[in-house]
Amino acid sequence: MDHNGIDKIFPGIDKNLITIVENRIDSFEKSLKKSGLQIDPDLDIEADLIKVFLFSEFVAASFSKNPDIFKNLIDSKDLFKTYSEHTYVDRIEKTISKNMPVTMVKEILLQTKLIETIRIAWRDLTDTAKLSETLFDLSCLADAIVDRAIKTIYEEVCEKYGLPMDNQGNFQKMIVLGMGKLGAGELNFSSDIDLIFVYPKEGITNGKNMISNEEFFTKVCRRFLKFFSAGSHEINFYRVDTRLRPYGDGGPIVMSSSGFEEYYQAQGREWERYAMIKARPVAGDKEAGFKLLKILNSFIYRRYFDYGSFDSFRDMKHRITLQVKNKKLKNNIKLGAGGIREIEFFGQLFQLIRGGVEPNLQERKILKVLDLLQTHDCINAATKNDLKASYVFLRMVENRLQAYADLQTHDIPEKEDQRNILALSMGYGEWNNFAKDLTSHMQTVHHHFSQLLVSEDKEKPDKEMQELKELWVNINDPQFAADYKAIGGFKEPDRVLNILRSLEEHPNTKRLTPNGRKKLARLIPVLVRKIGQQNDPEAILVKLIDLIVTIERRTCYLSLLIENKGALETLITLAKKSPWIITFLSKHPALLDELMHPATLYSPPGKKALEKEMGTRMAGIPPEDLELLLEELCVFKQINYLRVSAADVSGNYPLMKVSDHLTYIAETVLTQVLLSAWNIVTQKYGFPDGIPDKSTDSCGFAIIAYGKVGGLEMGYKSDIDIVFLYEAESGVTKGKEKSIDTIRFYSNLGQRIINALTMHTPAGTLYGADMRLRPGGNSGMIVSHIDDLEDYFKNQAWTWEHQALIRARPVAGYKKLSSWFNKIIKAVLIEKRESKTLKKEVGEMRERM
Repeated sequence: MDHNGIDKIFPGIDKNLITIVENRIDSFEKSLKKSGLQIDPDLDIEADLIKVFLFSEFVAASFSKNPDIFKNLIDSKDLFKTYSEHTYVDRIEKTISKNMPVTMVKEILLQTKLIETIRIAWRDLTDTAKLSETLFDLSCLADAIVDRAIKTIYEEVCEKYGLPMDNQGNFQKMIVLGMGKLGAGELNFSSDIDLIFVYPKEGITNGKNMISNEEFFTKVCRRFLKFFSAGSHEINFYRVDTRLRPYGDGGPIVMSSSGFEEYYQAQGREWERYAMIKARPVAGDKEAGFKLLKILNSFIYRRYFDYGSFDSFRDMKHRITLQVKNKKLKNNIKLGAGGIREIEFFGQLFQLIRGGVEPNLQERKILKVLDLLQTHDCINAATKNDLKASYVFLRMVENRLQAYADLQTHDIPEKEDQRNILALSMGYGEWNNFAKDLTSHMQTVHHHFSQLLVSEDKEKPDKEMQELKELWVNINDPQFAADYKAIGGFKEPDRVLNILRSLEEHPNTKRLTPNGRKKLARLIPVLVRKIGQQNDPEAILVKLIDLIVTIERRTCYLSLLIENKGALETLITLAKKSPWIITFLSKHPALLDELMHPATLYSPPGKKALEKEMGTRMAGIPPEDLELLLEELCVFKQINYLRVSAADVSGNYPLMKVSDHLTYIAETVLTQVLLSAWNIVTQKYGFPDGIPDKSTDSCGFAIIAYGKVGGLEMGYKSDIDIVFLYEAESGVTKGKEKSIDTIRFYSNLGQRIINALTMHTPAGTLYGADMRLRPGGNSGMIVSHIDDLEDYFKNQAWTWEHQALIRARPVAGYKKLSSWFNKIIKAVLIEKRESKTLKKEVGEMRERM
């Protein structure tokens, strides 16, 4: 193999590096010759071989010691293949036979790790694989090895003690949760793996040597840890870290599901919520693992915007900052200032705050999280692009550092040769250019990290603020309060004192925890001061104290107003202009988060933007979770009603535009409700015969809006007048075991839509729905066939029903049916009428009205 063209691949390469790579290739070629192995001379891999042997001492040494591994990877073409998620499991299982000794399984797994790590390193170092593929492959490999190890050890322990059973006689399997980078599917070379072990239920084994399930699974875990405690002279096995389990090193190595759940719900701390974001079942009973994580979801993600945990998050950030300073981690790309950890903290902080309300933020992969944060307007595009680019760069550096010698390191090397090799592996011709970009990335990351959790509650200490703080603390002291002849810009200080006393004496305030009282004491002086700067401050104070009484038991909302000066000022502005908005916020306090986004608060999204927002909100909701779906729809409606009302009272929108936007919101909701109901009904009964395709655009069903929605004249409290149409011929549904006739199918669909619109959820109700304008009124069918509708309007409808058609229009469903309906109403409305009869009927209608 001719390798004299090294300087052509790396122009200007240092002579020391040429010597290094030549020596490694010479050693490899001698091993090939000694083993009698030959490589196809026509195979064009010389350039890649030079790169890999320069960039990885580990791969070069492995190939020299085991040239057959190289030959097999070449002959099988595995070096040039992309693996699927199941490839590693399938290959391992083919090499493991039943009742194989644990020691032999371990040797097979070690050899598999060596071969596949070499393959992954080759593809990474030659830029054949993107970063995402490398992280995916490393994670899948670890999953497969851990899963096989657990199975083998479980079977070994079962032979001695029998199968573990619960009290109902069901077999029990181990649940293994991967945490950190393994859990996220973002594992790097030479990484630790963080694992937590759980077993489903208490019970005993069914063998001759019966032991409790706790003892059984403890034995499995101990043997598993011993299994991974040492590798071989050729490859390191995974270092297993179990310190993220409940109670840490002081806790049991494995817990039952009930004990596990009880710990997190009763004692779980903020950093444990943070850690559980990336948790994923990686081995054992994965189905049970996902069920367990679903139970813990309410611990990880609060069902509200979690601003109440800001102090805990600040403490976590402070500890990260201190560690950087104390350990002098300047050259550490993971833990140093601007390192990988700071990017992950940035994303996960927003997930903890917002993930319970915006379920699609419940994502393990940081790059997807950053995209979603921009989608939800948590960060701007520039910040997202900065952090994503830096994350990819730093993770590539991490992999190149660790692939060099298969060592767990995150430190930039001190030796000149190793620095130059690192620079070349990253595509740089010289070290200085690489170092410049590395510094730039880390400085950018640290800048964004430093901006997190910067409190806006930093009023300059002055006499007025100090007096207001003292006033709140002593609000019930008559002598102290009597000294206040003036409070800020308020004209009636006695009235202000009474308003504040009413808050202090309110039952909700009395029931506050010490932490809640502390937060209220921080908010009130700032609030009073800012309100005092407004016109008619007493009236504004009354409105906002009423709001605070409603929300104060959920101290996260107090934190939101304390932490965000802009949100507090926006709230005061809205209170000044609209009592209705403050009442609306009192009923739906989760909407306070919208005060932090003035760009959308005063400029409501149009129809297309609403549809996009709806798609984003629905993306993270399981289709079968109807309750959560309807709750999310209510939140969608409320958020957008708040945006429209804010634009309305600020004078940004005229009345016509307000009505248009309220109508767009209703149409978007109706479209989504139809889609959800359609999915549920077709899942149960299959599809009606003869529909063009299975989407709601061709479902043979349409929603017709009348009245305020039809006329684009929606108000804030408007109900919606709707009629349902279908066009399918008589027949039965197909595709499921249970089939029903077409009329029943569409009636069922219509009834589900009505139920969804009117059902009460924790977030409220969508709309009042009125169907009295359908043919036959309240006594008519819930759905009408288009032919019957046409006949009804031509031969049976009253004049007032024809008049109602003036504002009727299709708003959701089958477009062809909608077009058909429009033709029918046009024909009805332009039909010639006898003027005297018409005048008489219209007059009678007006008298009745």
